[in-house]
Amino acid sequence: MALIWLLSLALVGASSAHYLQTYPSIVQVETIQPSGFWEQTCAASILNSRYVLSAASCFSTSPSLHRIRAGAAFRYSGGIINYVDSVTNYPTGNFTNQVHDISVVRLASVLTYNALIQRAAIPEPQTIIPNGIVLAQGGWGRGNSSYSLSFAQVRTVSGSHCGVNQPANQTTFNSTSNVLCGTLTQGFNVSNADGGSPWFLGNVTVGVVSGVDHGNSSWSGIIATPIAYFTNWIVRTAV
Repeated sequence: MALIWLLSLALVGASSAHYLQTYPSIVQVETIQPSGFWEQTCAASILNSRYVLSAASCFSTSPSLHRIRAGAAFRYSGGIINYVDSVTNYPTGNFTNQVHDISVVRLASVLTYNALIQRAAIPEPQTIIPNGIVLAQGGWGRGNSSYSLSFAQVRTVSGSHCGVNQPANQTTFNSTSNVLCGTLTQGFNVSNADGGSPWFLGNVTVGVVSGVDHGNSSWSGIIATPIAYFTNWIVRTAV
């Protein structure tokens, strides 16, 4: 209960600049469009000065078509631009089915840390995120008219509440293994969620929102990849 109250206090009335000061590891992912315009398409978290963590579904095209904008509270404005050198998607599973939708992305040059650009803390391997925990979800929300970074509260729920329609049946996921399921708490909406958006527990990034289109979902919640399931792989890759 104390966790929920403290998180509510932190989110209510906060500005975009305050959000970035509180969570300086979040960055924008931009993808170049056929028109030549760089569009903010996803989010990511800084792992170290050369790598960021995001959803694999955000990087299904050539690395040269992507870049990140770090230290910016608003879309398309400010911060530091850094291009993508290479992408390593988790090698097991099919992220199009919302399983293993996670990627370690190498940047073309080293990030310089400052008050608005910092690395994310990640959990110990196999850390379990139980149902009923309230997390902070950050993002700009692709297509969100506000253009500003915002945060919302997400409460973890059982995998049985995280069904996705398939052609002939419904699949459910185990919320304590390789997929996290969450529902937004009352008073907030989903407009700030990007593929790759981090879920924070305190100052630790514990989840990565799936970038797969949820348009056919039988349940209106959010599906994320739990970082602790992949911590060892992340550490081995981001070197």
